[in-house]
Amino acid sequence: MMRTHSRQRLAALLTSIAASVVLAACDGGGKPAGELRFVTNDFIIRVSAESLPVRAMETIRYRVVVSDAKTGKPIDDGQGRIFATNSDRKTTWNGLEYTGELGTYRSNLWLVTSGLWAMAIQFRRDSTKPLQKTEDWTQDVLAGAPIGSGIETPSGDRLDADSVRKADSTKAADSVRKADSTKPPAARKPE
Repeated sequence: MMRTHSRQRLAALLTSIAASVVLAACDGGGKPAGELRFVTNDFIIRVSAESLPVRAMETIRYRVVVSDAKTGKPIDDGQGRIFATNSDRKTTWNGLEYTGELGTYRSNLWLVTSGLWAMAIQFRRDSTKPLQKTEDWTQDVLAGAPIGSGIETPSGDRLDADSVRKADSTKAADSVRKADSTKPPAARKPE
């Protein structure tokens, strides 16, 4: 009797572990961090910044996934753009590029100042349909790295000025000879 009970416990434990593993594998990774979801008349649009944290003076990559609001099917080969405006009325925008993944588009923006930016997306299935705009959302943009940071001066022996001048004069003489040899024979100066 005792053996049957412990076998049942072991079987129940293994079943629950297997179920947990299967459920974890079916998760699909979940939604990306900071993903926003918008609904227009015909589309469900999910957008997320792939470059986190979002900083001024750096390229910010956005991932946009578009599906049909009624059927839930992904929209491939659509047309759209993402745009942003700050409090100083500086505006930037860029088109959405289809990635080949079902309903997935990518775009890059360059936001020049830190602070809050009002953002939105316009999208349409094809050029015969009107653009549909999402609700605006705000993107908090952090200050970028100071200008010149991240630039390293090469270490090692520095060249002296004479060797640089010799190299430059040799390059100049070579380029004159090369340019002269490309002229037709009638245009060359007699030597």
